[in-house]
Amino acid sequence: MSMKLQFDLDIEPRLHPFNYGELLGRAFYDRTPSYEHHEGLSLHSVGWIRGHADVTRHGYVFGEPATWSIGIPEKGPLEEFLRSVDENPELLGGIAAHSPTVVEPLTAGTTTYFAESPILVREHDEHLAFDAPTAGERLTATTRDKLDALGVPEEATRQVEVRFAPTENAKTKVVPIGDLKFKGNLCPVEVEAPLPELHGLVMSVGLGGLTGMGMGAIIPTSYARR
Repeated sequence: MSMKLQFDLDIEPRLHPFNYGELLGRAFYDRTPSYEHHEGLSLHSVGWIRGHADVTRHGYVFGEPATWSIGIPEKGPLEEFLRSVDENPELLGGIAAHSPTVVEPLTAGTTTYFAESPILVREHDEHLAFDAPTAGERLTATTRDKLDALGVPEEATRQVEVRFAPTENAKTKVVPIGDLKFKGNLCPVEVEAPLPELHGLVMSVGLGGLTGMGMGAIIPTSYARR
């Protein structure tokens, strides 16, 4: 029952910290006590807010309209999260979510996705940039590991390939999480998968590391333009 959801947001025009992605991730954990994957690979993804934002020295001031997405591939945590938002829409101070819609996987084959938040690609202790020779290989390996952890048969996971599709606007961005900083990639990606359901799972779990802390969320480019 994998699901990528996009919410409309009511946002107060006040200062929100630079690490709000991490805080949204922690809000998910607080609202889903049945979620079990707290160590190792995150099997869900938390996006960044999409909409107009003024950047100040101390954080962001968001305007409306704005949207936010989360991907949750497991039924129990998904239902818990939706119930919690229905009961208390305020995810963080001044940020309330409502009107969720399902982001549908478009097709089988190859689809291009927009990076809603920076994609962290790790190789040992190094954080790879989108143009690193092994970036696609590492992204593919991590994605297959996540699908394996969800019980997807190996004959399906080994057909999944992920690679960056750099544009002239592609860039890296350093993201603070806790006391550490991580270099992620704001760059479109191409995902190749033989079934729409696999695309849905990849959208739900996100790409690369720390997807539960606001990194590696993706959405089809057609949604990103809305």
